[in-house]
Amino acid sequence: MIGKQKIGKTFTPLLNYLFSKEGASLIGGNMVGENVQELAAEFLFSKQLNPRVEKPVYHATLSVPDGEYIPDAKWRAIALDYLEGMGLDKNLFAIIRHTDRDHDHIHIAASRIKLDEQGTCVSDSWNYLRSEKLIQELEEKYDLTPASRSFDKERRSPTTGEHRRLARTGEISTREQLQTALDRATTDSPALALLIDRLVEQGISVKIEPTPAGELGISYKLGNIAFSGTHLGKAYTFKGLQKYRGVTYSANTDINVEAIPPLQERELNEILETENSKPNSDANNDSDADDCGEMRNSSIESNSSPIYWQTYSNIDRPEREGSSTGTSSETDKDSLISESEDVGKPDSPNERETSGFDSLNWESVRSNLIENACLPVELIDLLHDRGWIDADSLNRPVFQLRTLAGEYRGTCTLDANGKFSIDSHEEGSHQGGDNSEKGVFWIAVQNNIERAIIASNPVELLSVIALDPDFNKRPTLYLSIDAVSSLPTGFLKEVETIVVGFKGDRDGDRLSKEIIETFPQSKRINPGFAGWNAILASQEQENENAFNDRDEAIDRNFGIILD
Repeated sequence: MIGKQKIGKTFTPLLNYLFSKEGASLIGGNMVGENVQELAAEFLFSKQLNPRVEKPVYHATLSVPDGEYIPDAKWRAIALDYLEGMGLDKNLFAIIRHTDRDHDHIHIAASRIKLDEQGTCVSDSWNYLRSEKLIQELEEKYDLTPASRSFDKERRSPTTGEHRRLARTGEISTREQLQTALDRATTDSPALALLIDRLVEQGISVKIEPTPAGELGISYKLGNIAFSGTHLGKAYTFKGLQKYRGVTYSANTDINVEAIPPLQERELNEILETENSKPNSDANNDSDADDCGEMRNSSIESNSSPIYWQTYSNIDRPEREGSSTGTSSETDKDSLISESEDVGKPDSPNERETSGFDSLNWESVRSNLIENACLPVELIDLLHDRGWIDADSLNRPVFQLRTLAGEYRGTCTLDANGKFSIDSHEEGSHQGGDNSEKGVFWIAVQNNIERAIIASNPVELLSVIALDPDFNKRPTLYLSIDAVSSLPTGFLKEVETIVVGFKGDRDGDRLSKEIIETFPQSKRINPGFAGWNAILASQEQENENAFNDRDEAIDRNFGIILD
């Protein structure tokens, strides 16, 4: 049996497709509706249980080889077991059978949102591997014809020369030795560091370095012969190990490499230079949105992906060129890094304000930030490790507000309605300090700040960081505010460039105008009404679509018809 799955945004187009095929029939499910309109209305109800889920649609196809026929009752049983194994048996689902192809197959349309009080979204992490293992179990349970495994499909076949050498000498090629070693070393979905240790024990050296596209690449060497992951097969690339073999990767602990920004045809820095060459314009100037659109299109067309956070030691307490935020004006860079690391890392619970935090809910909140807001995993994990993001008892993300000196000033909470609420604690830290300075959510990259980027809320700010091609190139202070009075005015007056990145709504226009009037060196880049997070989600969707298209092309090359 072959299984294929995807997640999407809207139910109606999927249902229209599933019921448009000649002979299509609804053979099972847990829904009352019997046609497209009725089923779509029920699915919409489940979507409203958690409106923040951007991709609530789950679509799976299960098929058997030509000539093999399965009765409806057996297909229903298979589908129910499959849904249970994928964690979707408590969700709305419908099973549709198609007869328009030679091979017998069904489609499962389901909601990823559970029918519980919280509207929990079923994670799609490791869906691919989970489905592969589940299908093997179902093949055995229901006596189905086994399909060729993805382990074979994603593994490059031996060349003609390698076949001849095997026939002539009986020696297995280095390529196949590496593939087999990797297959055996990844059966339990190990961490990348453990995988490397296992390979080294077998005499295989591993090299991880940036590719020309700005992402991480991996290569393997056995004896005097080396192969890149690509030349072994897509399952052995840096990304493929994670997607197809379930290898887990933590940039914090597994490997130590430089920060690797993607190469883009047009970088944010160029846009800033273009903006600086223009005369000051009103905050409502349409050219701001046009520039942002060009940046987004350039990013997508160049097939770039959000930035990978690899070097965390560069996230410091902000310091202007030639100045210091420390207690001594003589603080040098080395001492500042040491000092800032003390501020950046979370203190023990009795030393740090944690009111409103409920770490037991963190995994659910983390999943929403990554899956629904499309924020980078490494970034979210880093900020949580430092105590700057957590969850509260209501399963909401809580962002810590601090002064630029690192003093706790309260929290900013993302409510279920998508709005942010501020809980200020301005009594100052236990160490004393300037009680008049308000706290903001901020992240500083490197010392001697040359540039500040201001967004309207923490999610928008983290989206800017994920999209910024100049991340880790230019010393930058990223901060989010809800009012101009929250800005560290004295600090920002000395910063060379200030980028105002508020949404194109009424509040964004008003705040942008106030900031530009306060700081003459500031310029606005308008991400439009939807904001930076929508741009990030759009880019993720483009990349996902491109990846799915490549997958489908590969499947066709192997003669696999999914529908």
